[in-house]
Amino acid sequence: MNSHFCKVGKTSPNNNKIFSLKDLEDKYIRFVEEAYNVEQTDMSLSDILRYEAKKLKQIILSLKRTNSKDLDAAF
Repeated sequence: MNSHFCKVGKTSPNNNKIFSLKDLEDKYIRFVEEAYNVEQTDMSLSDILRYEAKKLKQIILSLKRTNSKDLDAAF
């Protein structure tokens, strides 16, 4: 097999994607709803979705704290 076109192990995810706070909140809501919907059929998937939602919530809260510190008292 020629490895000329093989990208396995040579690409990395782009962690510098910029998401708006609204996009993150929408994604959080979708994860929570999906976790609830699959809770009775696939508990492990529900746990994964809840874990991802928890991570998103932490990111959202830290962004909100950061944004509130950046605001000027005059506003």
